[in-house]
Amino acid sequence: MNLSIIVLAILLLTLLVMQNATPASGFGRSTEDLMGAFSLQKTIRLASSSECFFGEATADPLSPPQSFEANAMKDDQPPSLAGFGFEPRTVPAMSDSAINFTAHLIDDQSGLWASAAYFHSPSGDQTAVVLFKMQDLTSGTTKDGIYTSRMSISNGSERGDWQMDNITLVDGEGNRMVLQREDLMRDGLPTAFQVT
Repeated sequence: MNLSIIVLAILLLTLLVMQNATPASGFGRSTEDLMGAFSLQKTIRLASSSECFFGEATADPLSPPQSFEANAMKDDQPPSLAGFGFEPRTVPAMSDSAINFTAHLIDDQSGLWASAAYFHSPSGDQTAVVLFKMQDLTSGTTKDGIYTSRMSISNGSERGDWQMDNITLVDGEGNRMVLQREDLMRDGLPTAFQVT
């Protein structure tokens, strides 16, 4: 056998081995060079009770973090409203004022995550929202508690009767109950305040 053929064969064999050797990190290799089965996993955490990854302007306070726990007794029932009120019911438009809200909210399994009451001005051009969050719990527990919150009425707010659109209740599993103005009126609960 010719020595040059043997040297050429060894060089070709060495080149083939070097070409198929994959670095442990895979750096410097194109995806076409990498062989085998691959999977990609990405975890996105939006928020939890002690962490916030978005500013208040972009985060939906009525969206709890997702729970992926397998549970035979999964909570599929929304929270309920046991009481709702606010004072004063008349505020002046010429100075910054606040209305104090109280809500008795119940959720017997995962507990309340948040609740919001939405109002609109007489023309419908202005809106106002009062939010009840876990930190607004003043007595009881998230499963049966009294929440208090304040809504600021700024100088220049439209005068007249501001009517409630609805109150939305959300528990820790994301179950939602939306009570319309008529639902609260049927139970004798207040649904309007006046800006004078």
